[in-house]
Amino acid sequence: MAEESEQGYTLQLSEPERMRYRMMAENARENEADLWEYSGIVPGARVADVGCGPGAVLVEIAQIVGPEGTAVGVEPGEPAREAAREELDALGLDHVEVRAGDGEASGLEPGVWDCVMMRHVLTHTGDDAERIVAHLATLLAPGGHLYLVDVDLDATRTSPPDPDIREQFERYSAFHKALGNDVRIGARLGALLRAAGLEVAEHQGSFQRIPALLMAAGGPLVSAQEAMIASGVLSADETDAWEAARQRFTSLPDAELWFAGFIAIGRKPGMV
Repeated sequence: MAEESEQGYTLQLSEPERMRYRMMAENARENEADLWEYSGIVPGARVADVGCGPGAVLVEIAQIVGPEGTAVGVEPGEPAREAAREELDALGLDHVEVRAGDGEASGLEPGVWDCVMMRHVLTHTGDDAERIVAHLATLLAPGGHLYLVDVDLDATRTSPPDPDIREQFERYSAFHKALGNDVRIGARLGALLRAAGLEVAEHQGSFQRIPALLMAAGGPLVSAQEAMIASGVLSADETDAWEAARQRFTSLPDAELWFAGFIAIGRKPGMV
């Protein structure tokens, strides 16, 4: 998602950032294939991606469910919706809808969706997370699944250890904490599903490797830069030094970024 939180924080969608979203979406489809199928993302299914951002994951979902299914993206930010529409149209997926809405007011029909997905959004929503998950749960058909993906920002690591990159992620985490966001929400996803009345079918966490190439293409440290400057967490004079540190790090032959990712799947009781 190109986040626009309750605090008004919006990620900037440069072309390198859109490329990063595409690469992440392709990796998600490949690495989570069994979980996607278990959750009902199959040909002919009705699937919604809430907080779809520039549509990279929505494209993957639409290709799976096919024209006989229904894929809808929901996104509050107009630039991200326009980017999603461009991605879909470029692949001839003109039957897929992208609509304005957010996690608490998606505008989607309740009780009919086989799967509702939300990826990397809840960590940006502060105290609204529980209400968002509760709303998403109402969208599910009996037996449908809510698929949540999020992180623990404080667990980000680099290999080799790099104090400059560590400081950047610590400042990025502090930026979110100052907005009232839960940067460790990944470990809470199962509890949020249970609070919404869903059965927790899966809740797993692992360290995921981000290659240097993907980090060099952009990422939250770059896309949140303007918002961080506006908040006073980062000065404009520091941005060049930060960029130089990232380029230095990603030029190392074995440079890797590791972050803690979590997936939780909740099932709505009842027959499919």
